[in-house]
Amino acid sequence: MQQYTGGHYGFQAVGSFIEPEADAQWRDVANLTMDMQYFYGSVRSEDGDYWWPIRGFYADKARFLHLSESKNGSDFTYATDENNSYGGPVEHRKRDGRWEVVTPEGTVLMAADDSTMEWNDGTELTMTGELVGPGLQFLAPDDDDAFAYTSRLFKTTGTIKGIPVTGLVFHDTMHALPGKHFLTGPLITKLEAAWVAFATEFEDGNIHAGHLIHGTEDFNLMILHRTDGPSLIARDIVVEAELTDPDTMSENAYPERVTYTGGGETWVWEASGGPRCPVRHDLPAGHRWRQGWAHHIDETRRPKTTEALMETYNGRLIETGALRQKVAN
Repeated sequence: MQQYTGGHYGFQAVGSFIEPEADAQWRDVANLTMDMQYFYGSVRSEDGDYWWPIRGFYADKARFLHLSESKNGSDFTYATDENNSYGGPVEHRKRDGRWEVVTPEGTVLMAADDSTMEWNDGTELTMTGELVGPGLQFLAPDDDDAFAYTSRLFKTTGTIKGIPVTGLVFHDTMHALPGKHFLTGPLITKLEAAWVAFATEFEDGNIHAGHLIHGTEDFNLMILHRTDGPSLIARDIVVEAELTDPDTMSENAYPERVTYTGGGETWVWEASGGPRCPVRHDLPAGHRWRQGWAHHIDETRRPKTTEALMETYNGRLIETGALRQKVAN
């Protein structure tokens, strides 16, 4: 049995479903303050072009819009769009029953209430969405580096560079100790090995969505909601990962298939030929992003719409023992 010093628990996550109130993404969680708000997800045009936009807002400033684009099933081209998106000071405020993130001039970049979201990035992106399912939240307790995470899912419509798109977009919030920041904390620097926030919409209209998380130091969690079945929360899980290159740290080594087994169920993320994001050299070594789709291992339906960008740190998959097999692409 692994033992920890007092006040340190190996970042063992405690997860729960919560009422999908917008307030939950701005207020303190277990005395941890809001550090960052995120919108991200998959949106597609009728022609099949595919974008994965992501936009973050600290408590005092906006990160630039990152707008990854896949044409005709090709790998993503990656753009930070510093010249086409706002990256300066912001204010978080509650007005007329909704939370807003606004520029000093009052331009609303991000807004959310208990059932809808709004995302505005000028000519690059405009989007509105309707809530799907409950909120979810998990806490990783630690005296020095505790953090909490809150997530809601929205079905969206809008435009990317003037092109009509539809998709599935998450609104996630990170909470940390005062003076600490999620992006420089333990989750990014040492814990995360394979994490996917996923949403799968089937032709019959049902949606499965949640987070499948695996990492070092017991940082493991399966938390998911189904509109046509029971929800699931499991912490004791077994993970098996396959990469596309036997050289784990090669720039060609992307995730191909990751299975998560816990709570009596097995859920699978698979690439299915999904586009790859360029290697991010500004992140710790071994970081990879690839789109795919996630489903119960016994699922027979095919998806209508998906969001499932798998994020791996390949060296940590070796450390946790999850990298059981390597496959050729």
